[in-house]
Amino acid sequence: MRRAAAAAGGLGAALHAARRDVSRLAPATLRRNNLLRKINGLAGIGTSSATNLRDSYQAALCTDLTKPLEIQQLPTVAVKSTEVRVDLHCCGVNFADILICRGLYHQRPRLPFTPGMEFTGSVTEVGTNVTNVCKGDRVIGVCPMGAMAEQCIIDHTMLWPIDETIPYEVATVLPVSYGTSILALQHRAKTQPGETVLVTAAAGAAGLAAVDVASHVLNAKVIAAAGTDEKCELAVQKGAVAAINYTTQSVKEEVKKFTGNKGVDVVFDAVGGDIFKEAFNSLAWEGRIVVVGFAGGNIPSIPANQLLIKNVTAMGVYWGRYQDLNYPIFSKSIMSAFQYYKEGRIRPHVGTVFKLQQRTFHASSVRTQCSDYCERRTIFALSSGHGRCGVAVIRVSGPASRDALSSLTGLRPLPSARVAVIRPLLDPRSGERLDMALVLWFPGPRSFTGEDCCELHVHGGSAVVSGVLQALGGLPGLHPAEAGEFTKRAFQNGKLDLTEVEGLGDLIQAETEAQRRQALRQMSGDLGELYRGWSERLTRCLAHAEAYIDFSEDDNIEEGVLNTVDSDVHVLQREIDSHLCDSRRGERLREGVHVTIVGMTNVGKSSLLNAICQKPTAIVSPIAGTTRDVVEAALNIGGYPILLSDTAGLRETSDIVEQEGVRRARQRFNQADVVVVVVDATELPTHLTDVVHFLQDYLSKVILHKPNKDWDKFSPELADWIVVCNKMDLVQMEDFNKLPVILKEHGLPQVCMLSCKTGNGFDDFLHVLGEKVEKMCGNPLSGNPSLTQARHRLHLQNCAHYLLQYHQHRELDIVLAAEYLRMALRELGKITGKIGIEDILEVIFMNFCIGK
Repeated sequence: MRRAAAAAGGLGAALHAARRDVSRLAPATLRRNNLLRKINGLAGIGTSSATNLRDSYQAALCTDLTKPLEIQQLPTVAVKSTEVRVDLHCCGVNFADILICRGLYHQRPRLPFTPGMEFTGSVTEVGTNVTNVCKGDRVIGVCPMGAMAEQCIIDHTMLWPIDETIPYEVATVLPVSYGTSILALQHRAKTQPGETVLVTAAAGAAGLAAVDVASHVLNAKVIAAAGTDEKCELAVQKGAVAAINYTTQSVKEEVKKFTGNKGVDVVFDAVGGDIFKEAFNSLAWEGRIVVVGFAGGNIPSIPANQLLIKNVTAMGVYWGRYQDLNYPIFSKSIMSAFQYYKEGRIRPHVGTVFKLQQRTFHASSVRTQCSDYCERRTIFALSSGHGRCGVAVIRVSGPASRDALSSLTGLRPLPSARVAVIRPLLDPRSGERLDMALVLWFPGPRSFTGEDCCELHVHGGSAVVSGVLQALGGLPGLHPAEAGEFTKRAFQNGKLDLTEVEGLGDLIQAETEAQRRQALRQMSGDLGELYRGWSERLTRCLAHAEAYIDFSEDDNIEEGVLNTVDSDVHVLQREIDSHLCDSRRGERLREGVHVTIVGMTNVGKSSLLNAICQKPTAIVSPIAGTTRDVVEAALNIGGYPILLSDTAGLRETSDIVEQEGVRRARQRFNQADVVVVVVDATELPTHLTDVVHFLQDYLSKVILHKPNKDWDKFSPELADWIVVCNKMDLVQMEDFNKLPVILKEHGLPQVCMLSCKTGNGFDDFLHVLGEKVEKMCGNPLSGNPSLTQARHRLHLQNCAHYLLQYHQHRELDIVLAAEYLRMALRELGKITGKIGIEDILEVIFMNFCIGK
């Protein structure tokens, strides 16, 4: 990640060293500062005097590693004989600069310091021994530090002239990212045309450059790997033939699909960790892997035996070291990038541009602000419901939230964090008052999204809301939010995992008390905590298995380690299987229990539907076959959601429309969780024994289509059925109260006697239905949290399958068995969205004794 100006580490951004807002000037003028205008005889419009320029200049200073950079006026110094003074136009900020400003880089300069290592500008003064550049030349430079300023002094060997065909912004993004990519792919890996190259972190600046160089210069086929679908799409736009989202997909498995199990010839890796290991395992025979960009992070380690399996080559590229140890190659990489651009073979990506004076950036939040398009934007939306209301809440999130709040409140000081204050809201363009609002300021990362946020609680009239939204839309850098974008940012910034995101969505959609309880429990993290616990245990098992593979031959491994792994995997497998055997309680509660009313024509199915709904939902008439389609109604029964369906009467018919209705009725019957079979009580025999045979025959032939069904024992498929004998007001059956007991003895479902016309027996039926629904959904607050999503079930089933495969391959091939553990771990990670972050080596050395 790199290239946002003034410590905003995004994709190809640059820093404009301008003293004032010169947005009214023509683009050509923007690329020249005051001193260069004076040299070329151009007018200095609204600028400082030449005397002030000679005495001092502005620079961004890091004075505290925990605070934003400061803009200060610094005195100019004299140029030595081999040095050059450059008036800077653009300064690229790469990831190393971000690490330096946070104290995480291997180089730790003394405070205060000016960051910035690559820049473009105009030469204003040259030393007496300098011959490669002249005053007025357009140049690009690379320095260890100090480029985030209006001017800098640099040794002439670190400057390269550029002509007018290369814009300053584009030239600024070339040295580090493209220099690294050219060194890695051309000089080190010696990539050949037609070879397949896998690029990780493919949406970062180095990754995009690698995709560009490999695709358009080296004519290789590129597979990009990145952390989001948006980043994958960006890499494809730059030339990748395929992309892998490694938060939801296995890099190794997807590479197999793309290459026909051959693997890739070259890997360009800038991630490390588990992604490095997957990329390494994706190499073809005699493949090459080049590791870049780890000067401030963890260097991946590779067991020697893995290098031998496929005869692969592993190498590293630390671009900055070439400056001291192999300057010709270092210089050539930069000049090659210029040449490729002039020939039209590469297309550098330039992102956000900041003025030097725009001090809204902060080293600790820079990755959130500028890592890709969605994260750079500042978004706003009406967060409360649409329509007229007492109070409407408008939310803003992103790096420009501070400026937006300041603009709308008349440039007043921001309120204290998380303290509500009353402020007038003004239209920034006209100054007109829009409303008196309750304003709250939430500086990141202590906000819902993890970014700077503000909330405007305004009066809920449509004119007020519309006026405030239009004012926000007119501010630079603000965009209307897409559906779910605030929550997506909360997930991306680690404020919520996927299960908590889904719980939040379910809470918003909850219509019953039980749904609310379940969603609130999931949103609080209970379900995610269960899955994370399983992931941690499985991570330990995998770490121990890999330790056995890597170290057992040296006799430095604890005895019985694999037996412990076997036991732990068995226990985990039993817990997952038990979790899966939940009769879909959580999913039913979330989606609603499907209750289907079935029976022959004119038995009172639609009347029963209307009675349950307490309104005329379905048409009722004495004509047989009135209902010819499925009539649905969503209801709340005892705090539990049900989806009630009335269906066409089941009978043989020659009417093609009614035939379709019968087909749909049987389809809905087969999908039902609870089946309510309605029988016309006037057709029941007068003796109880005959009633039993009648109902057996009715259920077998009409409902089940099984004329020869054995009724000697109870069928589990009937456990969730209710038989409703309707029209009891028209019959006089003796001892009908004994009927439920007799039917149960003969393996028949529970029966309810009622009259839809008089309402007698209806409360008893609702009680029976409510008990069945409650039993199916369970208590969402008791025991372990339930599965709520079909995707959770799918990933857990896959995980259980891979654990079983581990046991089956354990004695045959421990390496393959360990791979199944890794695949099982990935399936668990897909549920919460935590994939590729497990540090297996860390677990080995923290929790396992090597060489005791």
